[in-house]
Amino acid sequence: MKKHTIARPHKPAQRTDRQEKATQKGRATDEAFRDAARRVFARDGYLNAKISDIAAEAGKSVASFYNYYDTKADLLLALAEEFHSEAMELALVSYRAGQSRHEAMREAMAGFWQTYKQRRGELVGVFQASMLEGEFRDRWLDIRAQAIYQISAEIRTAQEHGYCPGANPILTASALSAMLEHFCYIWQAQGGESVEVEFSDEGAIDTLATICIQSIYWKPEDA
Repeated sequence: MKKHTIARPHKPAQRTDRQEKATQKGRATDEAFRDAARRVFARDGYLNAKISDIAAEAGKSVASFYNYYDTKADLLLALAEEFHSEAMELALVSYRAGQSRHEAMREAMAGFWQTYKQRRGELVGVFQASMLEGEFRDRWLDIRAQAIYQISAEIRTAQEHGYCPGANPILTASALSAMLEHFCYIWQAQGGESVEVEFSDEGAIDTLATICIQSIYWKPEDA
């Protein structure tokens, strides 16, 4: 039986001549490109966005763009890394606050939902690019793997206390992560399902928190 690993062994070569980012001015320029890309991706979509559009939106030259990124896919990946770092940090803050499991999970889901809403343009771009560009897909899966390993660690901790016995931590974490991302994509980027339902942000967050809690914190009936 073939075994699959989460992290991909191949890493594309990264440029190292990016000293501009190390200076205060360089960091400000980099942030200008990131902010501009968010607006352009949200306005035009990732597939239609051009590097010249991003540079113009940032008030910078195209030549300056290439001092920071090789392609718009590289810039999109940087934004994706920001998103996952922010979402994971929000989740950790919830668990450190001494809340109940359900309170912490709901706060984590609320943080993810709101962060996705704020970054919807770039995350739709991630979805599109991962389907069309093989190298981007592999690098995006590496970013996702960080979250999957973190979630799986929480699942293993729960199992040490008798919860969800027999569940594969990695596969469970992958399933929950995929559910969370696609649920946000359907309801925030595509306008929701073609079904009759009373929808609200609070209801969506409650639903996500309940699914995650019941997927991890359950015990056999005879326990």
